[in-house]
Amino acid sequence: MGFLKHLLFWPVTGPTFLARFSLEKVEGAVRTELTDDASVKSDLMELQMQLELGDIDDEEYAVREAALMHRFRQVREWRERFGMATSGGLVKVAEEAEAEDAGPEDDRRPQVASSDEAQVDVTFGFDE
Repeated sequence: MGFLKHLLFWPVTGPTFLARFSLEKVEGAVRTELTDDASVKSDLMELQMQLELGDIDDEEYAVREAALMHRFRQVREWRERFGMATSGGLVKVAEEAEAEDAGPEDDRRPQVASSDEAQVDVTFGFDE
């Protein structure tokens, strides 16, 4: 009976099924394109090679690298929006981090210990 029902109602349900199927395929392609960082990584590698070969100078490298890093941040943002895994965990954009930090300017800078202040304690837990 199910097969006969599908044949009889195909003029009504067929176009909606095909439209839904097509839109799901387009959505999948767009999602893949927005969340694929392989092209950005390959562009960064190519840019690094151009710098090492002397094809571009440091200023042009800095400008193009900034644009590529912006694209990379956009890919990470889309991956987080879609709930996909990102390497390195959740990353906050600089504007968001500045808005959340209400403390003085000195508190936001990373604190680095000097070699005089550093101390390492290692305990192996062996009974002697």
